[in-house]
Amino acid sequence: MADNNVIKAQKYLNAMFGGHPAWVMLDEDGNTGTAVMEGILRAFQIQNNIPDITGTAGPYTIGVMKGLPVIKKMDPNDEGSINVCLIQCALFCKGYDAGGITGIYYNAGVQAVKEMQYDAGIPRTGEIDWKVWMGLLSLNWFQKSFTGDDVIRRIQRQLNSEWSDIVGVGPCDGILSRQTVLSLIGALQGAEGIATELIDNLNSVNFGDATTNAFPGRLKEGQNADEFLPYNKLVQYALYFNGYNPERVDGIYDAITSIEVAKFQRDYELYSLEGIYVGDVDVSTMKSLLMSKGDTSRRASACDCATVLNLQQAKDIAEAGYTHVGRYLTGYVGINHIPKYLTPEEIRNIEAAGLRVFPIYQDGGYYLEYFQNPARGILDAKMAILTAEILGFPEGTTIYFAVDFDCYEFQINRYIIPYFEEIQNFFSSAKNIMGYNVGIYAARQVCTKVSEKGYAKFSFVADMSWKYSCNLGFPIPPNWAFDQFFEEQFPSSPSFPIDKVAYSKRDEGTRTFDKKEQTPEQHAEYCRAKTEIARHKFIYDVLHPLNYWDKLINIGFSYNREIPLGSYMLGTVRVEVSVTFSSSTQTAAETDYCIGISVDETGKLTAGCKSQITEATKELNFVDLGNNLEIEEALESIALNIERGNITLGICPISSNKKMKAYIRVSTDNLAPDDAEIEQTMEIEIAFQFALDENGGDNFDAEAFATATILVFAGITVMALISFVSPAGSGILLNYLCTGGFLLLGT
Repeated sequence: MADNNVIKAQKYLNAMFGGHPAWVMLDEDGNTGTAVMEGILRAFQIQNNIPDITGTAGPYTIGVMKGLPVIKKMDPNDEGSINVCLIQCALFCKGYDAGGITGIYYNAGVQAVKEMQYDAGIPRTGEIDWKVWMGLLSLNWFQKSFTGDDVIRRIQRQLNSEWSDIVGVGPCDGILSRQTVLSLIGALQGAEGIATELIDNLNSVNFGDATTNAFPGRLKEGQNADEFLPYNKLVQYALYFNGYNPERVDGIYDAITSIEVAKFQRDYELYSLEGIYVGDVDVSTMKSLLMSKGDTSRRASACDCATVLNLQQAKDIAEAGYTHVGRYLTGYVGINHIPKYLTPEEIRNIEAAGLRVFPIYQDGGYYLEYFQNPARGILDAKMAILTAEILGFPEGTTIYFAVDFDCYEFQINRYIIPYFEEIQNFFSSAKNIMGYNVGIYAARQVCTKVSEKGYAKFSFVADMSWKYSCNLGFPIPPNWAFDQFFEEQFPSSPSFPIDKVAYSKRDEGTRTFDKKEQTPEQHAEYCRAKTEIARHKFIYDVLHPLNYWDKLINIGFSYNREIPLGSYMLGTVRVEVSVTFSSSTQTAAETDYCIGISVDETGKLTAGCKSQITEATKELNFVDLGNNLEIEEALESIALNIERGNITLGICPISSNKKMKAYIRVSTDNLAPDDAEIEQTMEIEIAFQFALDENGGDNFDAEAFATATILVFAGITVMALISFVSPAGSGILLNYLCTGGFLLLGT
């Protein structure tokens, strides 16, 4: 519902600052939220001569706020202030009645600021100091949200009351935010005396050596002198954020607090570590309370690595006290495509060393788009099962599928959960004759939500990335089997990187592998699965840089047939766009412009390849579109993705001078050059068919087709692509076709 006071604020801001080149016009719709709050901050930056006008409060902007004179109650006859107007706008947009946008800080405004200060837990002075500026000109909210938690809100207000000089003015809405969680480390550093001034970027905080060394020994039941109260409060805050209820957040370390600490230590497998006192909080326990990775120096009984282990490396891992090692079923790492997958010889080395293996499947999963392919889950499930069978993993083994990036909750719901649903459905089918189980490797909240749906038996938690949104403020999932918390270089012959992993004993891993020969049928199915995965990767690598991937996955795709992607009008010219996937390649026409893709030893495009791409786009006038560099980058991205093959740009007449076709073809003679078992060619053609009115008098000039240069052919293809992706280009393309000279419309 639109708020009239917010509309007043939006109108004032647009009228006052609309003439400034850095101003972004606000919708005058009465809806508060991110856009309008960023607008008020942008207005503050303009008004106060801040050089970098971003709409976000960085160190410089906060420094300006701290340097402003404190604004006290004014006289009604005083001259109005634009800064006061901005405060009044912010008060309205935060839900406080400022009285009006007058520039006079008087009764209504003073009362509104007092209400805001009370809600935020800061001194209720009614004066506008830097804390009021920082709080009001932020995206933080100070009244309890409908879904907010009373205890969290109490903690947030206490943090502001006691530590806002160090951590700033955080939200008090009862929602456990990134800022609130990071504030605990900032407050700890304040209590220790490590931080003495405002931390203007909480994302920079870390529980490092200085914070570790300044920690006051052990916090324990009954140790409640004033000097310990700030630390005890932080323990209670962190317990509550991790899902444990000490029933108080006042800093009194009582029996209930001790019991909840002990539960936390047990659930996180901390109680067996050296130096841990059950129910007491030492620095190691405090690290685990405040960061998902915890104390990275602690002992681990499991690890994972992307190195194919020789016998000496496997033995060294075992001698270092590790009992379990996570290894990949498939894939490569680095620009040199070094194999990371488990091999039969490596299995013999692992067995000889007495280690157990937990298998990981990750042939992608580093980015959201990987999970947007509606068939991705089925392909990955099939490949994982086939590979595990071939390697001899026994019945009941859990395979951990990776989600190796930070994501938002809506992305988990929309893409990650359906991906795991597909995997679970395939694992529940007759295809899974070994009865393998589905596991998940991901940040905490991702693991929890997928597991709660019943799509993962165990979780391998990516806690090493402790600042991931899905790790901050979320408890470890109850079904965690492995918990990755630190990467280090492991000394061996040769040395290699490993990730230290905590082990909960829920998943025993595999100690002995089935010894059986792969049947011809198994091998054929395995090769088919690898080929299909390689095809899907190729399609993604080509279509995503051209902005067609999302459109394709909504339509679905098959091979060796033209798939329409849509149509649009350019004046009187109808343009139909389609894509075709083929396992064979076409011979290039003499007039085609062919770019040979080549990558050097560093994984970058060779100078010759880059030069060809530049040549294909440089003669086009994209000044009005501003897209020349984007097209060049798109072609370079395709070339880098597929590494070998050709990009062909061309144009040809179709029939009766009423139609022409422009196309981009991307082809390769080997989908998987690193895999000798896949020798598959593939070509993707994105076609643009331009059609004139059959009953009209205009025709495409056939002679122009015959005499146009290669570069112009290439250029019109790319221009058509730009126009389809960016509607702003339509008029320019039509003008080019009608009057541009090389392709004339005649009668």
